[in-house]
Amino acid sequence: MMDVTLHPRALAVLCVLVAVVSSILLLRRALLSYQRAFARQVVAGLKYNFIAADARTAFALSAAATIVCAILGFYALGIAGAVVGVGCGLLAPRVVIARIAKSRIKRFVYQLPDALLALASALRAGSNLTKGLELLSTRQPAPLCQEFTIVLAEHRVGRQLAESLADMRVRIDTPELDLLNTAINVSRRVGGNLADTLESLAKTLQEKAHIEGKIDALTAMGRAQGWVVGLLPIFIGFVLYQQQPERMRLLFTEWYGWIVLAVVGAMMGIAAWMIRKIVSIDV
Repeated sequence: MMDVTLHPRALAVLCVLVAVVSSILLLRRALLSYQRAFARQVVAGLKYNFIAADARTAFALSAAATIVCAILGFYALGIAGAVVGVGCGLLAPRVVIARIAKSRIKRFVYQLPDALLALASALRAGSNLTKGLELLSTRQPAPLCQEFTIVLAEHRVGRQLAESLADMRVRIDTPELDLLNTAINVSRRVGGNLADTLESLAKTLQEKAHIEGKIDALTAMGRAQGWVVGLLPIFIGFVLYQQQPERMRLLFTEWYGWIVLAVVGAMMGIAAWMIRKIVSIDV
């Protein structure tokens, strides 16, 4: 029986090859899993906001942005900056979608009073509620016309109008739709002049929007100061890192530096939360 023994160097090379292949397979599996999650969340979020996007193109753009952020972070702060850059690149698509959704809801609320006045005029002219909603879906701008088009499409296939309006309230997370749904449901069950109710509601929403606009103007300075106070330490830290890289590197390589960064981050987070609470006034 022949005795087969491996040279230690050959054994080491074999172990390295096995480790590299295993790492590549694990990395490939993780990348595919992240790509599926990306398509499920990010691309679906874009389509939810009526933005057509190809899954592969969106993933490629996100990957390119992540690589660019990692390179810039590595150039600015080394390994720690690269890690921060990768984190920012991975979170950027979700932040963008959240901003798009928030902007879309804001435009919907801005368009709602005029739409209610138009609906009230259609009801006074003799149209029923369904015909009035059809006018909104064809003559009002996006995103309001898009949402009412979905409501009417569901109603045409046999769904109750109240259920479709309730689903629209879930899609457009704003309390103004609660008032609209309540007015329509009460009118359909109890009766009454829905046109007058919608007109009063539209005037109320216009006054609310007027007051919110004044509040935004008065708190704009506070929000700007919050951004300046929040970004100033980061800018100063970057300048000091460029001037004294050896000393500033201790913040990222020594345990006491990590403690300092944790304390600074916690204090900045508390300050941002307090400023947000001060300038956020609910009407």
